[in-house]
Amino acid sequence: MPRRGKCGGDVARRLPRGCHDPGRRRFMTPKAVIFGGIGSLAECAELDRAAWNAAFRIHGVPWEWSWDTYAELMRPGGDRQLAARFADHLRVTVDAARLDATHQRVFAARLSGGIPLRPGVDGVLRWAARAGLTLALVSRSEAAPVQALLKATARARGGIPFDMTVLRSDVERMAPDPQAMELALDELSLAPEQAVAIVDTPVAAEAAETLGIPCLGFPGLLAAEGGFAETLARASILSVATVLEAWRGLPMAAAE
Repeated sequence: MPRRGKCGGDVARRLPRGCHDPGRRRFMTPKAVIFGGIGSLAECAELDRAAWNAAFRIHGVPWEWSWDTYAELMRPGGDRQLAARFADHLRVTVDAARLDATHQRVFAARLSGGIPLRPGVDGVLRWAARAGLTLALVSRSEAAPVQALLKATARARGGIPFDMTVLRSDVERMAPDPQAMELALDELSLAPEQAVAIVDTPVAAEAAETLGIPCLGFPGLLAAEGGFAETLARASILSVATVLEAWRGLPMAAAE
């Protein structure tokens, strides 16, 4: 799986000055599509929650996270250690790093069992590949779950690879901090307006928008009850039209 590298070919040139104006982008296409989380490719939240609960059982920790508890822990983003944060809340001590490592291993194993792409993802991937756009994936997960997801969805993706990834181990701070998104832009030698981000959570959207990356909200289960800014373009089914409309800053009537 490519990591923090450029795809072969010419390095993308900077857009001419003024191309940040949506009107100037009406008949253009972005240079890159950034998927801002594995949840923007496949709905992984329930598998992730189940993996955490399995890790607790393996290590004899008497926790069982309900959906509401898990969703609340995931909502703010920004750190690596959900278990550590939950332990602090309960004022107890656990080996959070060990729990996290087991969780990542179990999560990867469950993903490898197979998982479908979210609606419309395959079409956007095919369009990006045909158009010669760079495909990037920014994720708060470690390499093992990401590799398992990409392997499990390889057939559904038509074998289309991601040109580069930025994962949890590549950064010190996670969304809503923009460090991972900024690293992706730097590695691709792109300005923010040359990319479009597809994100499934409000914290990922905040990270992209902080840098000025045009962004399309693609809410997953963790964002089903809202949380995205009212001004953010959103789609329940991904399509080339909605991605381009978000990038160009056009009204999103087609996304409803």
